[in-house]
Amino acid sequence: MITFWIVAAAMLIVAVLCAVVPLMQREPAVDARESRALNVSLYRRELAGADQDRLAGVLSDDQHAALRSEIEQRVLADTRPLAAQSLVPPPGPRTATRAATSALLIALFPAVACALYLKLGQPAALDLDETVSASSGESHDMNASSVEMMVSRLAFRLRSRVPDPHDAADWATLARSYAVLERPSDAAAAYARAVALEPGDAQLRADFADTLASANEGRLDGRASEEIAAALALEASNPKALALAASAAFEARRFAQAIGYWRRLIDTLDAASPIAIQARKNIDEALALSAITVTLQFADGVQAMPGATVILSARAQGAASTLLAERHLSANDLPATIMLDDSFAINPADTLSAYPKISVQARVVAATGEGGLSAQTNVAGSENRRATLVITASSG
Repeated sequence: MITFWIVAAAMLIVAVLCAVVPLMQREPAVDARESRALNVSLYRRELAGADQDRLAGVLSDDQHAALRSEIEQRVLADTRPLAAQSLVPPPGPRTATRAATSALLIALFPAVACALYLKLGQPAALDLDETVSASSGESHDMNASSVEMMVSRLAFRLRSRVPDPHDAADWATLARSYAVLERPSDAAAAYARAVALEPGDAQLRADFADTLASANEGRLDGRASEEIAAALALEASNPKALALAASAAFEARRFAQAIGYWRRLIDTLDAASPIAIQARKNIDEALALSAITVTLQFADGVQAMPGATVILSARAQGAASTLLAERHLSANDLPATIMLDDSFAINPADTLSAYPKISVQARVVAATGEGGLSAQTNVAGSENRRATLVITASSG
């Protein structure tokens, strides 16, 4: 900031000097000697012409003497005022006028420059670099109190202004500054002002949602959820909004939605980027939490025919009883522990993780197509779901 003001002051001084120095210089007086030499040269020509006319007989001696006397008198009349005028200094009133004009310019230049800067410039931007430096951890010699003072000045400037959409970026800067100072409530209030001035900025609304979560012990419900939805409505591929939406869905145990948001997030990123790698890990975790672990075994005394296949299926509980996932394995592999998750979904848009209540069924089908052995159970919940199926002969 100090550098800015030094440069501005130097430029202002140069501008004032450019205007005042020429004004204070005296107007160049007429060079008496040059004027006198020019006049003498002209009169010499006239005298030479008179002499030639006398020699040619055009003028008599008396006429020549009279003409020469007249020319000499004109020479004296023209050169004396010029010589006297060159010695007289410029009139006093004009010098006083120039001095007054120069003083007025010296007073007006800084005042007008400051007024134009406050009107057309961005004084709040003077604090931006130092605020960002504090947030990015750049080396500097500012202590915490100086940062607090700087942020307070920025807040005072913004609050003292009439609301203007052009101030949205400055309010966002103030919000980020509060976040650096670990003042999430103040940061959320500043983001609220920025969003009110610029509601169509998806990134701004995503940042606002993130700050609201920080101020609300990490929870993404309520107003934070509304801001996430608004950001995605404005920009469906906004990475930060997608990441927050996935986290909100995961927090609410809506694993299918969380997985969908993370997959959309990965589509917007370089596959090798750290965020994309973390998103894939989150998907794996969501799949594991939403999966159903099924333990399969035959009841005592029950045997399957050679070559029989066990069909393990999961359906949504309810009237529709929609088939959600299915796996096949050999009856010879039993007993076994099998996992059903969204990767086995019949319809990718209708997955296990979307249903808190699932009905799990196992049927044994012989190579000839005959059945007769089955088991069924229900599981509830949205994570770490387990089921044990003991296959017995069907009654009847």
